[in-house]
Amino acid sequence: MSERIQLQLVFHGAIVLLVALLFGFPFGAALRAGWGDESIRAWRVAHSGAAAIGVTLIATGAALRQLVLGHREEFWLVWSLVASAYAFTLSVLLRGVAGMGGFYPTGPPLSWVVFACNLVGVLGSLIGIALTVRGAFAALRRPAAE
Repeated sequence: MSERIQLQLVFHGAIVLLVALLFGFPFGAALRAGWGDESIRAWRVAHSGAAAIGVTLIATGAALRQLVLGHREEFWLVWSLVASAYAFTLSVLLRGVAGMGGFYPTGPPLSWVVFACNLVGVLGSLIGIALTVRGAFAALRRPAAE
């Protein structure tokens, strides 16, 4: 495994975490200006959810060297999580700005974009975390070095 692939997760995690912190500004504005419960909830989810995603990428990047995976599996783990992170981040941004639910493929075109982002986010997360579990299990099955 290359150090560069680990740095990809840390780098993209830091970008998502920075964006999450910036989402705190509209969240605070929604609280102060009384934009309504739905808007406050949307910006709270954007702020805290994107922060959790960023931290997850950074933590996975730090742990990646411990996993036992082939090069192709490493590639899919990293880029599925990165795609998932950006898709979810765009989804929560659009939900905060436009007030779109995006949980069903219905309504105006922007709602479909939010739905597609959520779908990419879910699929990428499932692939990345499944490969993380696989790599950790394979590492646990290796004989302990003495």
